[in-house]
Amino acid sequence: MEFGIFDSFDLGVHDPGEVLRTRLRFAVEAERLGIGHYHVTEHHGTPLSVCPSPNLFLAAVSQHTRKMRIGALVNVLPSYDPFRLAEEIATLDQLSAGRIDFGVGAGVSPYELAIFGIDAEQAKPVYRETLQAVTTALRTGHMRHAGRLLRSYDAELSILPVQRPYPPLWYASGNPATAAWAGRHGINFIGRWNGGAITEAIRTYWRAWETHRHEDGRLNEHVTTPRVGLSSRVVIAPTENQAREIFERANDLFCARVTHLWHRNSDHRIDRTFATEPALASGFACVGTPDSVRDQIVDQLRVCSANYFEASMFFGDLTFDHALYTLRAFTEHVAPAVARADRP
Repeated sequence: MEFGIFDSFDLGVHDPGEVLRTRLRFAVEAERLGIGHYHVTEHHGTPLSVCPSPNLFLAAVSQHTRKMRIGALVNVLPSYDPFRLAEEIATLDQLSAGRIDFGVGAGVSPYELAIFGIDAEQAKPVYRETLQAVTTALRTGHMRHAGRLLRSYDAELSILPVQRPYPPLWYASGNPATAAWAGRHGINFIGRWNGGAITEAIRTYWRAWETHRHEDGRLNEHVTTPRVGLSSRVVIAPTENQAREIFERANDLFCARVTHLWHRNSDHRIDRTFATEPALASGFACVGTPDSVRDQIVDQLRVCSANYFEASMFFGDLTFDHALYTLRAFTEHVAPAVARADRP
């Protein structure tokens, strides 16, 4: 069982510089307390993220940490020039001495994709072509690509990653269809609990992995045992009421940041996705005392074949001290019990 932190860099109540500086401090403390992975998100044109280029932040984190694996979950592939992305990933892996997790995805916001001239209907095909071009270039050191939706390339990389053939791939989803694809290729996979719906996706993942794990040509065939797990918001306080109050206030602000760009386009489709009451009801948010949060996570893992848990602890108007309290309680009290708990 391994544990990670997920961060979205939402604006909160501080200026962008303060957000970035406190997140860097938080990442350093997470490594000191034994967290194995620190993942960040990518968003554009919205207060949901004041760090729209996650690789810039990861470069800074790489120089303040020594053991913890770091990466974007995910790099929105349609928003990148493939050759530049391959160079960036290789450079980050060299800077971090081989600690990069390479998260990949097509993006979830049509309004953010539109900033880069990407039609939402084309995002998946562009993503697939970009993934092929980038992984081939990192593996061979040369991007020879006959473009279909992308332009064509024929150029050598000036730098290769430490991890060969490339850093391990990660993918975020709760969809059984994409779980089957990820499992077939052995790609690390993470999704929300969503009232237990993720369980079927994870079962689908492991069935596909077992069927195909000895085949050649898989994207993540260099990863022997992939990480498959749950992502959740976690807020811990001395009492249940305190934790609930802290979470509600922080999450309400976070939801305003999430929906900002959607509402500017009169689109309310995602309003309930991250809202406070649905998050608590679905188990996407684990909120309470150290004991109750421990029990919530253990109960989820008892029916879910996961070997990884990733927590979002710093969002909305949470202060550094609030987030640090949750982090310390989680690493000292929750994580050891979760690691010992029986899992399918």
